[in-house]
Amino acid sequence: MKLVVRDRKNAMFHKTLSGASIGDVITSMIATTGQAGVNAFEYFNLLQREHEAVTANPLDYLPWNNQNL
Repeated sequence: MKLVVRDRKNAMFHKTLSGASIGDVITSMIATTGQAGVNAFEYFNLLQREHEAVTANPLDYLPWNNQNL
């Protein structure tokens, strides 16, 4: 619940609807990594380092498939 409240407060600072949508996606991804027991910072770094492989095989890079982070 805290995450939803924090997102609602931060939403006041999004300048566009697109920016707010991206903020919602990132918030959702952080919550999902937390539920999967994955370090969100390491997960986002992995997605950036291996962006070509992520594009080719996105299902392999879902948070619950990366328990070693």
